[in-house]
Amino acid sequence: MRIAFVTPELAPWIKVGGLADVSASLARALSDLGHTIQVMVPVTGPESPPREAGIAGSSGTSGPTGFIWQITRISTRLEVVWISGAGFSDRVGGPYAQLSGEEWPDGVLRYGRLCEMLARTWISPQGRWGLRPDLVHVHDWPGGLLPLWIHSLGIPLPTVFTIHNLAYRGLFPHDVFERLGLAPEYWRTEGGVEFYGSGSCLKAGLIFASQLTTVSPSYAREILTPAFGNGLEGVLGKRTANLTGILNGIDTDTWNPATDPYLPAGYDLNDLSGKEQCRRVLAERRGLAGGDGPLAAFIGRLAEQKGIDRLMEIAPELVSRGWRLVILGRGMPDVERRLADLAGQHPGKIRALIEHSEPWAHLIEAGADVFLMPSHFEPCGLNQQYSQRYGTLPIVHAVGGLRDTVQDADRELHGTGFRYETDSSESFLSACLRAEGAWRDPVRWRVLQRRVMSIDSSWQTRARAYLRIYEDLLANASSTPS
Repeated sequence: MRIAFVTPELAPWIKVGGLADVSASLARALSDLGHTIQVMVPVTGPESPPREAGIAGSSGTSGPTGFIWQITRISTRLEVVWISGAGFSDRVGGPYAQLSGEEWPDGVLRYGRLCEMLARTWISPQGRWGLRPDLVHVHDWPGGLLPLWIHSLGIPLPTVFTIHNLAYRGLFPHDVFERLGLAPEYWRTEGGVEFYGSGSCLKAGLIFASQLTTVSPSYAREILTPAFGNGLEGVLGKRTANLTGILNGIDTDTWNPATDPYLPAGYDLNDLSGKEQCRRVLAERRGLAGGDGPLAAFIGRLAEQKGIDRLMEIAPELVSRGWRLVILGRGMPDVERRLADLAGQHPGKIRALIEHSEPWAHLIEAGADVFLMPSHFEPCGLNQQYSQRYGTLPIVHAVGGLRDTVQDADRELHGTGFRYETDSSESFLSACLRAEGAWRDPVRWRVLQRRVMSIDSSWQTRARAYLRIYEDLLANASSTPS
């Protein structure tokens, strides 16, 4: 199959969160299974496409819309189409927000125009970047208008739309809808993009894509309820026959403690001595004083979703019990300030690194004893799977993909971490104390470490689940009379 991926993020070059890792790893896994993948990704900022990505191929300009594109071949069956131009390469910041953290006010307009350009490229069987793909796989709200454009132009091209996080809906006012030139009937009629007075890119994808997927089975069930549906549960309820939850995998080459170049010592489940060295080095480099409790870690966006409020509430209690805590991430300015204040109140016990850093992320995963994920909701989560790979026991709130990937070690025979059901600081602290009890039993802790390190979280099996969806779509398309 020839499959086009459309994504706003692609690791390691354009990365805000887990979407970047998933886009890159799933594309590579599908190409390894023998399929041709073209990843379409807009380049934000004045820099040219990353030169280290691979071997540059063809390039050109897309006509009156002014988009510039360059193809880079990663491998025989995997290439990236880097797209730049007005609204992308003429500004400094990330895919969604300025350096200040404020969202781009014209974000929907520029992504909407990108979607139109991509759709018009595929009107002809011989497109701008070679043969028209057999199928288009769109990731999250920035590509949500693409299935609508493909539908409105009558292009015989099946689409898969993956919901990575339903909370980001890509909202826009009616005047943006008019500026995009979409037909009026796509606004408010049955099946339109109107959402409580605004338009929603995400809703467009949910309605017009041939098939919907999300990133864990539990999240697929949760988003059908008012508690997690973000106002879209009614739309999703009409598409349950076309909604599948597929658990995200991880890149087990990049996240491999035996070969990780960011670690001072490698290790595997048969010899964990290197992990103890990583723990010592992490404590030394971050100025963490000695403690008689676990060394805990948090890595992620400093946003409400991630439960950082819960962590700040219980951190003083953990520190009083001898815990040490290292936090890595960027996010809401108010949260960043509060974390800095908390670290200042507990010198040598809590360290907050307000930054994005791949080297630190790897060393923290390896050096920590436990990894904290008190998310209020979590579509899938990758860090708990990275932690398991590195023999670091995750402590998680049992929602979404955290429920699917972590079984409680106190309640299940083959437990793979510690989880709690009720979203409260008390429940989170209780789970941490249960983990502490296990950590103080070296024999039991080593059994748990080896068990979680033996979990297969690779993309191979999970990529095949996507392939089955693609194959079913193409089989149904070929059997439908024209």
